[in-house]
Amino acid sequence: MTVKIGLIGLGMIGRDHLQRFNNVITGAQVTAVCDINRAAADAVAAEYHATAFYDADELINSDQVDAIFICSIGPVHKAQILSAFKAGKPVFCEKPLTPTADESQEIIAAEVAAGKRLLQLGFMRRFDPGYQALKQTIASGELGEIMLIHCAHRNPSVPESYTLEMAVNDSATHEIDIIRYLLNENIVSVRVDKPRKKTSRAYPHLQDPLIVIFETESGVRIDDELFVNCNYGYDIRCEVIGENAISGLTEQALTYTRSPNGVSRHISQSCMERFATAYDREVQNFVDNISRGSAMTGPSSWDGYVVALVCDAGLASLKDGQKHDVTIPECPALYLA
Repeated sequence: MTVKIGLIGLGMIGRDHLQRFNNVITGAQVTAVCDINRAAADAVAAEYHATAFYDADELINSDQVDAIFICSIGPVHKAQILSAFKAGKPVFCEKPLTPTADESQEIIAAEVAAGKRLLQLGFMRRFDPGYQALKQTIASGELGEIMLIHCAHRNPSVPESYTLEMAVNDSATHEIDIIRYLLNENIVSVRVDKPRKKTSRAYPHLQDPLIVIFETESGVRIDDELFVNCNYGYDIRCEVIGENAISGLTEQALTYTRSPNGVSRHISQSCMERFATAYDREVQNFVDNISRGSAMTGPSSWDGYVVALVCDAGLASLKDGQKHDVTIPECPALYLA
Protein backbone atom coordinates (compact mmCIF):
# COMPACT_ATOMS: atom_id res chain seq x y z
CA MET A 1 0.00 0.00 0.00
CA THR A 2 1.29 3.44 -0.93
CA VAL A 3 -0.20 6.16 1.26
CA LYS A 4 -1.23 9.19 -0.77
CA ILE A 5 -0.19 12.35 1.07
CA GLY A 6 -1.73 15.79 0.67
CA LEU A 7 0.75 18.39 1.91
CA ILE A 8 -0.47 21.85 2.93
CA GLY A 9 2.01 24.73 3.20
CA LEU A 10 5.07 25.08 0.99
CA GLY A 11 7.36 27.16 3.16
CA MET A 12 10.76 26.05 4.42
CA ILE A 13 9.59 23.08 6.49
CA GLY A 14 6.99 22.02 3.91
CA ARG A 15 9.60 21.84 1.17
CA ASP A 16 11.99 20.01 3.48
CA HIS A 17 9.33 17.36 4.08
CA LEU A 18 8.67 17.13 0.34
CA GLN A 19 12.33 16.20 -0.18
CA ARG A 20 11.97 13.67 2.63
CA PHE A 21 8.96 11.98 1.06
CA ASN A 22 10.73 11.94 -2.29
CA ASN A 23 14.09 10.59 -1.12
CA VAL A 24 13.79 8.90 2.28
CA ILE A 25 10.29 7.79 3.30
CA THR A 26 8.98 4.43 2.15
CA GLY A 27 5.34 3.53 1.62
CA ALA A 28 4.08 7.02 0.81
CA GLN A 29 3.91 9.54 -2.02
CA VAL A 30 2.92 13.20 -2.06
CA THR A 31 0.11 13.30 -4.59
CA ALA A 32 -1.23 16.79 -3.85
CA VAL A 33 0.19 20.07 -2.55
CA CYS A 34 -1.54 23.26 -1.43
CA ASP A 35 -0.43 26.82 -0.85
CA ILE A 36 -2.14 30.20 -1.06
CA ASN A 37 0.75 31.25 -3.30
CA ARG A 38 -0.54 29.82 -6.58
CA ALA A 39 2.78 30.18 -8.38
CA ALA A 40 4.57 28.24 -5.64
CA ALA A 41 1.90 25.52 -5.61
CA ASP A 42 2.06 25.16 -9.39
CA ALA A 43 5.86 25.03 -9.47
CA VAL A 44 6.13 22.45 -6.68
CA ALA A 45 3.33 20.35 -8.13
CA ALA A 46 5.10 20.22 -11.48
CA GLU A 47 8.42 19.31 -9.85
CA TYR A 48 6.96 16.48 -7.76
CA HIS A 49 4.31 15.27 -10.24
CA ALA A 50 1.52 16.18 -7.84
CA THR A 51 -1.77 18.05 -8.20
CA ALA A 52 -1.79 21.70 -7.14
CA PHE A 53 -4.51 23.04 -4.85
CA TYR A 54 -4.96 26.58 -3.63
CA ASP A 55 -7.62 25.87 -1.01
CA ALA A 56 -6.87 23.54 1.92
CA ASP A 57 -10.41 22.17 2.21
CA GLU A 58 -10.41 21.15 -1.44
CA LEU A 59 -7.18 19.19 -0.96
CA ILE A 60 -8.43 17.60 2.29
CA ASN A 61 -11.62 16.36 0.66
CA SER A 62 -9.96 15.22 -2.56
CA ASP A 63 -10.03 11.53 -3.50
CA GLN A 64 -6.38 11.95 -4.46
CA VAL A 65 -5.21 11.95 -0.82
CA ASP A 66 -5.42 9.41 2.03
CA ALA A 67 -3.74 11.50 4.73
CA ILE A 68 -3.08 15.17 5.45
CA PHE A 69 0.31 16.70 6.21
CA ILE A 70 -0.02 20.23 7.62
CA CYS A 71 2.96 22.59 7.32
CA SER A 72 0.98 25.83 7.20
CA ILE A 73 1.15 28.69 9.72
CA GLY A 74 -0.20 28.09 13.23
CA PRO A 75 -3.30 30.32 13.08
CA VAL A 76 -4.89 28.13 10.35
CA HIS A 77 -4.07 24.76 11.94
CA LYS A 78 -7.31 24.37 13.87
CA ALA A 79 -9.58 24.77 10.84
CA GLN A 80 -7.45 22.44 8.71
CA ILE A 81 -7.23 19.77 11.41
CA LEU A 82 -10.95 19.80 12.10
CA SER A 83 -11.66 19.61 8.38
CA ALA A 84 -9.40 16.56 8.09
CA PHE A 85 -11.08 14.91 11.09
CA LYS A 86 -14.48 15.49 9.47
CA ALA A 87 -13.20 13.86 6.29
CA GLY A 88 -11.98 10.90 8.35
CA LYS A 89 -8.34 11.33 7.30
CA PRO A 90 -5.30 11.00 9.60
CA VAL A 91 -3.26 14.14 10.16
CA PHE A 92 0.35 15.02 10.73
CA CYS A 93 0.59 18.63 11.94
CA GLU A 94 3.75 20.62 12.45
CA LYS A 95 3.89 22.43 15.79
CA PRO A 96 2.21 24.36 17.23
CA LEU A 97 -1.05 22.46 17.36
CA THR A 98 -2.70 25.88 17.74
CA PRO A 99 -1.39 29.28 18.86
CA THR A 100 -3.44 29.19 22.09
CA ALA A 101 -4.65 26.49 24.47
CA ASP A 102 -8.31 27.49 24.06
CA GLU A 103 -8.18 26.65 20.35
CA SER A 104 -6.55 23.30 21.10
CA GLN A 105 -9.50 22.26 23.25
CA GLU A 106 -11.75 22.07 20.18
CA ILE A 107 -9.34 19.63 18.55
CA ILE A 108 -9.18 17.51 21.71
CA ALA A 109 -12.98 17.39 21.87
CA ALA A 110 -13.30 16.35 18.22
CA GLU A 111 -10.68 13.62 18.53
CA VAL A 112 -12.17 12.24 21.75
CA ALA A 113 -15.59 12.18 20.05
CA ALA A 114 -14.05 10.15 17.21
CA GLY A 115 -12.80 7.64 19.78
CA LYS A 116 -9.41 7.22 18.11
CA ARG A 117 -6.20 9.19 17.86
CA LEU A 118 -6.19 10.77 14.41
CA LEU A 119 -3.29 13.21 14.76
CA GLN A 120 0.47 13.10 15.23
CA LEU A 121 2.10 16.40 16.20
CA GLY A 122 5.50 17.43 14.90
CA PHE A 123 7.60 17.52 18.06
CA MET A 124 10.45 15.78 16.26
CA ARG A 125 12.90 15.81 19.16
CA ARG A 126 11.13 12.77 20.66
CA PHE A 127 12.48 10.80 17.68
CA ASP A 128 16.05 12.09 18.05
CA PRO A 129 18.55 9.33 19.01
CA GLY A 130 20.25 11.62 21.55
CA TYR A 131 17.09 12.52 23.43
CA GLN A 132 15.90 8.90 23.31
CA ALA A 133 19.18 7.74 24.84
CA LEU A 134 18.93 10.48 27.49
CA LYS A 135 15.41 9.33 28.38
CA GLN A 136 16.63 5.74 28.75
CA THR A 137 19.44 6.88 31.04
CA ILE A 138 16.99 8.76 33.26
CA ALA A 139 14.60 5.79 33.35
CA SER A 140 17.44 3.41 34.34
CA GLY A 141 17.85 5.22 37.68
CA GLU A 142 21.59 5.60 37.10
CA LEU A 143 21.44 9.36 37.72
CA GLY A 144 19.47 9.03 40.92
CA GLU A 145 16.90 11.65 41.85
CA ILE A 146 16.71 14.29 39.09
CA MET A 147 17.21 17.79 40.50
CA LEU A 148 18.04 20.19 37.65
CA ILE A 149 18.08 20.35 33.86
CA HIS A 150 20.06 22.91 31.86
CA CYS A 151 18.83 23.57 28.31
CA ALA A 152 19.92 25.87 25.52
CA HIS A 153 18.18 26.68 22.25
CA ARG A 154 20.47 28.69 19.98
CA ASN A 155 19.93 29.82 16.40
CA PRO A 156 22.57 31.54 14.26
CA SER A 157 20.05 34.29 13.46
CA VAL A 158 16.36 35.02 13.01
CA PRO A 159 14.61 37.34 10.53
CA GLU A 160 13.15 40.71 11.45
CA SER A 161 9.69 39.11 11.41
CA TYR A 162 10.66 37.02 14.47
CA THR A 163 8.88 38.51 17.49
CA LEU A 164 9.57 38.31 21.21
CA GLU A 165 6.47 36.12 21.61
CA MET A 166 7.89 33.65 19.10
CA ALA A 167 10.79 33.00 21.46
CA VAL A 168 8.23 31.26 23.68
CA ASN A 169 5.72 29.92 21.14
CA ASP A 170 8.20 28.81 18.47
CA SER A 171 11.51 28.20 20.25
CA ALA A 172 10.90 27.27 23.90
CA THR A 173 7.96 25.11 22.84
CA HIS A 174 10.40 22.32 21.93
CA GLU A 175 12.02 22.34 25.37
CA ILE A 176 8.58 22.37 26.99
CA ASP A 177 7.61 19.20 25.19
CA ILE A 178 10.94 17.42 25.64
CA ILE A 179 10.94 18.10 29.40
CA ARG A 180 7.59 16.29 29.67
CA TYR A 181 8.95 13.48 27.46
CA LEU A 182 12.15 13.03 29.48
CA LEU A 183 10.60 13.22 32.95
CA ASN A 184 7.07 11.87 32.39
CA GLU A 185 5.63 14.75 34.37
CA ASN A 186 4.09 18.12 33.74
CA ILE A 187 5.42 21.65 34.13
CA VAL A 188 3.58 23.56 36.86
CA SER A 189 5.16 27.02 36.66
CA VAL A 190 7.01 29.30 34.24
CA ARG A 191 9.02 32.48 34.61
CA VAL A 192 10.69 34.37 31.76
CA ASP A 193 13.72 36.48 32.67
CA LYS A 194 15.06 39.26 30.47
CA PRO A 195 18.81 39.79 31.02
CA ARG A 196 19.92 43.42 31.23
CA LYS A 197 22.21 42.94 28.26
CA LYS A 198 21.09 41.94 24.77
CA THR A 199 23.09 40.99 21.72
CA SER A 200 23.85 43.75 19.23
CA ARG A 201 22.81 41.33 16.47
CA ALA A 202 19.14 41.38 17.55
CA TYR A 203 16.65 43.70 15.87
CA PRO A 204 15.58 46.59 18.14
CA HIS A 205 12.19 45.01 18.96
CA LEU A 206 13.75 41.75 20.20
CA GLN A 207 15.19 40.98 23.63
CA ASP A 208 17.83 38.32 22.99
CA PRO A 209 18.85 36.23 24.88
CA LEU A 210 16.10 35.21 27.29
CA ILE A 211 16.17 32.75 30.19
CA VAL A 212 13.05 30.68 30.91
CA ILE A 213 12.70 28.93 34.26
CA PHE A 214 10.36 25.94 34.51
CA GLU A 215 9.40 23.82 37.50
CA THR A 216 7.79 20.39 37.31
CA GLU A 217 5.33 18.59 39.55
CA SER A 218 8.08 16.86 41.53
CA GLY A 219 10.13 20.03 41.89
CA VAL A 220 12.70 19.61 39.12
CA ARG A 221 13.99 23.06 38.13
CA ILE A 222 14.85 23.68 34.47
CA ASP A 223 16.61 26.70 33.00
CA ASP A 224 16.31 27.24 29.25
CA GLU A 225 18.58 29.71 27.47
CA LEU A 226 16.94 31.11 24.33
CA PHE A 227 19.62 32.80 22.23
CA VAL A 228 18.29 33.10 18.70
CA ASN A 229 21.04 35.33 17.26
CA CYS A 230 24.06 33.46 18.63
CA ASN A 231 25.86 33.83 15.26
CA TYR A 232 27.86 30.60 15.23
CA GLY A 233 25.25 27.89 14.57
CA TYR A 234 22.14 25.95 15.52
CA ASP A 235 23.11 24.57 18.91
CA ILE A 236 20.73 22.54 21.09
CA ARG A 237 21.85 21.57 24.58
CA CYS A 238 20.35 19.49 27.36
CA GLU A 239 22.12 18.38 30.54
CA VAL A 240 20.28 16.47 33.27
CA ILE A 241 21.65 16.82 36.80
CA GLY A 242 20.95 13.84 39.04
CA GLU A 243 21.82 13.21 42.67
CA ASN A 244 24.36 10.54 41.67
CA ALA A 245 25.48 11.52 38.17
CA ILE A 246 24.77 13.80 35.23
CA SER A 247 23.94 13.03 31.61
CA GLY A 248 23.50 15.21 28.54
CA LEU A 249 23.42 15.42 24.78
CA THR A 250 26.73 15.23 22.94
CA GLU A 251 27.82 17.86 20.44
CA GLN A 252 26.03 15.98 17.63
CA ALA A 253 28.76 17.07 15.22
CA LEU A 254 28.62 15.22 11.91
CA THR A 255 32.31 15.65 11.03
CA TYR A 256 35.55 16.90 12.49
CA THR A 257 38.81 18.13 10.96
CA ARG A 258 42.34 17.70 12.31
CA SER A 259 44.90 20.21 11.04
CA PRO A 260 48.00 22.05 12.26
CA ASN A 261 45.56 24.54 13.84
CA GLY A 262 43.99 21.84 16.00
CA VAL A 263 40.70 19.94 15.87
CA SER A 264 37.55 21.62 14.50
CA ARG A 265 34.01 20.29 14.34
CA HIS A 266 31.19 21.26 12.02
CA ILE A 267 28.23 22.89 13.77
CA SER A 268 24.72 22.50 12.38
CA GLN A 269 23.24 25.68 10.93
CA SER A 270 19.54 24.79 11.02
CA CYS A 271 17.00 22.54 12.70
CA MET A 272 16.61 20.60 9.44
CA GLU A 273 20.30 19.71 9.55
CA ARG A 274 20.59 19.02 13.30
CA PHE A 275 17.39 16.95 13.52
CA ALA A 276 17.40 15.33 10.06
CA THR A 277 17.25 11.82 11.53
CA ALA A 278 14.46 12.79 13.93
CA TYR A 279 12.41 14.28 11.10
CA ASP A 280 12.89 11.13 9.01
CA ARG A 281 11.83 8.91 11.89
CA GLU A 282 8.74 10.88 12.84
CA VAL A 283 7.41 10.98 9.28
CA GLN A 284 8.09 7.28 8.73
CA ASN A 285 6.25 6.57 12.00
CA PHE A 286 3.22 8.48 10.71
CA VAL A 287 3.21 6.60 7.41
CA ASP A 288 3.71 3.22 9.08
CA ASN A 289 0.73 3.77 11.40
CA ILE A 290 -1.49 4.55 8.43
CA SER A 291 -0.25 1.51 6.51
CA ARG A 292 -1.03 -0.73 9.50
CA GLY A 293 -4.43 0.86 10.01
CA SER A 294 -3.34 1.83 13.54
CA ALA A 295 -4.23 4.87 15.61
CA MET A 296 -1.63 7.61 15.54
CA THR A 297 1.30 7.36 17.97
CA GLY A 298 4.03 9.82 18.93
CA PRO A 299 3.26 13.35 20.16
CA SER A 300 -0.50 13.81 20.43
CA SER A 301 -3.10 16.55 20.35
CA TRP A 302 -3.07 16.42 24.15
CA ASP A 303 0.68 17.03 24.16
CA GLY A 304 0.11 20.04 21.93
CA TYR A 305 -2.62 21.32 24.24
CA VAL A 306 -0.46 21.01 27.35
CA VAL A 307 2.46 22.75 25.64
CA ALA A 308 0.07 25.55 24.63
CA LEU A 309 -1.01 25.93 28.28
CA VAL A 310 2.63 26.31 29.34
CA CYS A 311 3.29 28.75 26.48
CA ASP A 312 0.29 30.85 27.51
CA ALA A 313 1.78 31.12 31.02
CA GLY A 314 5.16 31.95 29.50
CA LEU A 315 3.68 34.75 27.43
CA ALA A 316 2.05 36.19 30.54
CA SER A 317 5.42 36.09 32.32
CA LEU A 318 7.06 37.70 29.30
CA LYS A 319 4.85 40.73 29.95
CA ASP A 320 5.24 41.08 33.72
CA GLY A 321 8.38 39.10 34.59
CA GLN A 322 6.54 37.16 37.28
CA LYS A 323 6.24 33.42 37.85
CA HIS A 324 2.98 32.05 36.47
CA ASP A 325 1.43 28.77 37.51
CA VAL A 326 0.19 26.24 34.95
CA THR A 327 -3.03 24.36 35.68
CA ILE A 328 -3.51 21.25 33.56
CA PRO A 329 -6.91 19.49 33.45
CA GLU A 330 -7.29 15.75 33.78
CA CYS A 331 -6.04 13.97 30.67
CA PRO A 332 -8.75 12.14 28.66
CA ALA A 333 -8.39 8.35 28.62
CA LEU A 334 -7.81 8.41 24.85
CA TYR A 335 -4.34 9.88 25.37
CA LEU A 336 -3.32 7.63 28.26
CA ALA A 337 -3.11 4.43 26.24
